[in-house]
Amino acid sequence: MIRANLQCLDQALRLLAVLDDSQYRSPRGTWSPVGAQLRHVIEHYQCFLEGAALGRVDYDARRRDPIIESSRQHAASVIRDIISDLDRAPIGPPARPLEVQMRSRPDAPGPEWTTSSVGRELQFLVSHSVHHFALIKLLVAGDGVSLDENFGVAPSTMAHARAHG
Repeated sequence: MIRANLQCLDQALRLLAVLDDSQYRSPRGTWSPVGAQLRHVIEHYQCFLEGAALGRVDYDARRRDPIIESSRQHAASVIRDIISDLDRAPIGPPARPLEVQMRSRPDAPGPEWTTSSVGRELQFLVSHSVHHFALIKLLVAGDGVSLDENFGVAPSTMAHARAHG
């Protein structure tokens, strides 16, 4: 599961390498810019790494760092740090229990903690990243940006295509 997340983060680094600053920062219509989408992904990884060591991951405690949204170089640096941390962080085995918090509705009276595991959260991070990568792929489709054919494609979709293709 760590390897799958490392592959997602590597895709993010490759994305940053093929975009120019305008493509990264500019909104398309009413959609958030690529930088905002990628910041959102990055900050979920940060929350996971910070909280997993303590046994409590709060995905709503994101920093919402505007520099990640506006600087491809800063985003790449943060991603490289996350890659390094995923290899070293004391997150424990996949079955290790975690408490996780993410509000499911804006009018919730307070934090909504639930039980999960390290493995389940690593699966969530892949799914969440792929979802946002698919949105990013749509955002840059008209810019002539060449992305890996599997960018923004769920692992289950790739496995299905291999088995039936």
